[in-house]
Amino acid sequence: MSQPSGLRSRIKNRMKRALDRLSGEHSDAAPQARETYARPGSPNDDAEVVMARLNRPGSAKAGKKSS
Repeated sequence: MSQPSGLRSRIKNRMKRALDRLSGEHSDAAPQARETYARPGSPNDDAEVVMARLNRPGSAKAGKKSS
């Protein structure tokens, strides 16, 4: 006699299927040759880096500095 499938067992079975799908045994093997990432263009040594100030709502520091 089979037991009725409850919510917990359905969630558990779905999690098992998802983990099986994402596990390493079903994925492709790693390539033998390693390719390094090359950024396109040329670097600009004269570039100025400016740090942005984020005004996020609810931030206590942002409210104190602006007044």
